[in-house]
Amino acid sequence: MTPTISGRWQTRVATLGTVGAIVTSLFAAGYWDATFFVVLGYVAAFGIAWDVLYILLQRLRWDRDWPTSFQVANGVIEGILVYALIDATGLPGIEEGSVGVGLFVAHYGFTWLSAFILVQGPMRAVFPRWRFLGGRIL
Repeated sequence: MTPTISGRWQTRVATLGTVGAIVTSLFAAGYWDATFFVVLGYVAAFGIAWDVLYILLQRLRWDRDWPTSFQVANGVIEGILVYALIDATGLPGIEEGSVGVGLFVAHYGFTWLSAFILVQGPMRAVFPRWRFLGGRIL
């Protein structure tokens, strides 16, 4: 499947709104800190902007698709950029330097991995036409 921008956005919002919210709930309950939900919101917002660049870069490939290794690299780069923004500048709802790198890597890593596994497997079974609609759910 070659995802469209609309499909990438719908898939991102759906996966972060389901498994992302579940993973974030576990972290928030375990650390008694709602900041994890603010971080999840910034990951979603940054990801929506990042997807525009992702689609433009994808057009440079002859088949307009990414191998899985590129998808993993995209997730790592996205995480680094989001953490750099949070750590260096602070964002509304998050004080500068208040999120530790280890905790961010654990939260972002588990959230990203859960969403990635959902997209690579169960999404294809639950939404069989999803792949043929460029990743669009609706």
